[in-house]
Amino acid sequence: MPASTRRADFRRYAELVAERPDLFTSEPNGIHILLDEAEIAAAQRHIARRNRARGLPPASASVGVLAEDAYILALRDAIRFPDGSLGTHNRIVYAQRQGVGVLPVFQGTIVLIRIYRHSMRRWMLEIPRGSVEFGRSLEQTVRSEIAEEIGGIVTAMTHIGHSVNDSSLCDGRLDLFHAEVSEIGTPQLAEGIADIIRVTPAEFDKLLLRGEMEDGHGIAAYTQARLRGLLP
Repeated sequence: MPASTRRADFRRYAELVAERPDLFTSEPNGIHILLDEAEIAAAQRHIARRNRARGLPPASASVGVLAEDAYILALRDAIRFPDGSLGTHNRIVYAQRQGVGVLPVFQGTIVLIRIYRHSMRRWMLEIPRGSVEFGRSLEQTVRSEIAEEIGGIVTAMTHIGHSVNDSSLCDGRLDLFHAEVSEIGTPQLAEGIADIIRVTPAEFDKLLLRGEMEDGHGIAAYTQARLRGLLP
């Protein structure tokens, strides 16, 4: 299948620079986002030459908006690295940048979900997680995610830190919680959740060692909970 020749939408990109300047800030000595059109053009030419040698079309170097919907904003920026060299870099900005990840504990066991992840095209073992909707608190979101994904009722919760995932591409970050739950219901099939699985901490360790637990947020939450003495 030939590579796409569709160029990124630079007109929308320029609108976002004016509307959302927070998305285009650069820190000293970091990777600097180029906003001058002449510098952007120079970066595009540089990457286009490199991509051409790899059999990619010129559109693969175009700067602008790659996709935008209710959930994500995908951008390709022109950048200058700290050594002065030029390039482009793709990134995904979440429409709702705040979320929670919850390590639920029911009667001394950790509750996991088996969910089909479209991007991975396979089943994954994960902890419940979700975005914080406008006007809702972190605690409200914890309760709603537990109710929706495992049919549980939260009786106590503790904030245990944060986690980020795939920071080379996206800006997602979760507030992590340990939550005691009083019951478990049925999985949310509409979200691709097929099973609710209970494991002891020792069994969780075995899942890690066998490579069956790959959810970075879940591993971070488990580690934080253990270090804080919250697991039996």
